[in-house]
Amino acid sequence: MVRIIDLSQEIYTGMPVYPGHLKTVIFEWVSHEEMGRILGTGFSYRTCGILMSDHGGTHVDSIEHISTKPGALTIDKIPLEWFYGDGICLDVSHVKPKTYITKQDLEAALSKHGLEIKKGDHVLLYTGTAKKLGTWEYLTEYPGLDYEAALFLADKGVRNIGIDAPSIDNPIDKTYPAHRVCGERDILNTENLVNLDKVVGKRFKIALFPLKIRNGTGSPVRAVAILEE
Repeated sequence: MVRIIDLSQEIYTGMPVYPGHLKTVIFEWVSHEEMGRILGTGFSYRTCGILMSDHGGTHVDSIEHISTKPGALTIDKIPLEWFYGDGICLDVSHVKPKTYITKQDLEAALSKHGLEIKKGDHVLLYTGTAKKLGTWEYLTEYPGLDYEAALFLADKGVRNIGIDAPSIDNPIDKTYPAHRVCGERDILNTENLVNLDKVVGKRFKIALFPLKIRNGTGSPVRAVAILEE
């Protein structure tokens, strides 16, 4: 039996976005009533417009977003294979906000869960931050990887680092060490995940396909974990 766990935030007007990013606005463009009058045939339709950042909600960063090296890939140029594969979720919820998730934390979680990181894995970090969704604390109170921990994951050959917080980096560290490692090693990072408590300590398939945004620096994704039970 296959079970699909939705790891994606809802997209709505006023949803939380990383400080400095474009706010999300969803608006009705045309209503059934308006189109009914315009068409006059008894048929109608309704459509909405969406204004949002390419890093709004549950999203994946392109390599070009965090790397200035020649040839860094924009979101539309990244192979689709990078957005599907094997995933694991590690419990680092004991790490306090505005502090660092260390290599030792990752190793301890792997040992606790009886998991190992395989080349090409998507490694998701359960911090518990998603419980604060809808509050200012969600955007400001969470931990992030230090440089050594990010490098540890890179050396294991991970394809993607995901987290249930606005960033894989500590919010007070504006040198963005984890993002820097991802840019240097061509590693995806996925932020604003939810429901990681439902997959923590497990191995599963994960899919998080982006929109095909020309020269996009990132894209919202519908991230799902697929569990065989």
